[in-house]
Amino acid sequence: MFFRRVITYKTPLKVCEFEENCCGGPNKNFECRLCRFQKCVTAGMIHNLENITLSSTLLQLSQLEFNKRKILEHYQPLKQITFEEATDVDPVQFIMKPYGRVFDVTEWETLDQITNIDYLKKLNFSRMMTSADLKAFLKSSYMNSAILSLAMHDYSLKSGFIKFPEGVDVFPKEMDAVVASKPEFEVGIKCRLIGRLAELQVTNEEFLLLNMIFICNPAVSDISKSGAVLLSSYQQMYSNLLFKYCQTTHQNLAPTRFTDLLSLSHIVSKTKQDIASAVLLITFYKPDIEWNDMLKGASEYLLEN
Repeated sequence: MFFRRVITYKTPLKVCEFEENCCGGPNKNFECRLCRFQKCVTAGMIHNLENITLSSTLLQLSQLEFNKRKILEHYQPLKQITFEEATDVDPVQFIMKPYGRVFDVTEWETLDQITNIDYLKKLNFSRMMTSADLKAFLKSSYMNSAILSLAMHDYSLKSGFIKFPEGVDVFPKEMDAVVASKPEFEVGIKCRLIGRLAELQVTNEEFLLLNMIFICNPAVSDISKSGAVLLSSYQQMYSNLLFKYCQTTHQNLAPTRFTDLLSLSHIVSKTKQDIASAVLLITFYKPDIEWNDMLKGASEYLLEN
């Protein structure tokens, strides 16, 4: 009953005052909801929820992805926010874009990052984290989600490279100097992942589950033990669902298909590394470049991690 109540909460759990050892130490404190919830997750209760089925999960994830793309294409933040504000617990406020408003590449990059952070906040397990764990999770995971989501969208449109809505190039003009000296960055960032998606002929259902598996990576810096346990449990759950989907669509070849799909994580990671390298080179070639507060904070975090 306690577990079922917690997963319906709309606000994050409070941080444990005793280093998350209330249920295992000599002085047990069953008033600590975080530690009690961690025991529930460790016991496997996440996997026993009746509503976690392949069909219902795909429907829910499809709707979330659709809403994220709708916000990206038709909305903008109510006000300018910093990276720290975007990764706070509070939801991001959006308003409709003014008719005829044209975004440049910097504005699209900012909006893409914010919409992916907002998307992660809407996932069921996000509200089961403490505010500190949620911030660490959002900072660590949003970029992987943004990379894979953009690539899958353009792949579904039979495009050979990643771009922002309205066909806007993902590289700012400041990248010209970098591309001239490191042309492999442009090819790698724009085309590598889409090429592999096309080679494997990844379906939308596979993408939705893969995205969650990559998002739920428990190897997040500065996350608590309970946060890591929660992410690991959900990653295992989505992995099981993806394998089940592979069994449905590929029968005896399911293990091979499952392994091939998981290999996309290396390409996403490589793309993220290339983006970090490109940001570093831009600051070298264009030391006077001015980022807005959102991109400045995001770039600093990317380079530090």
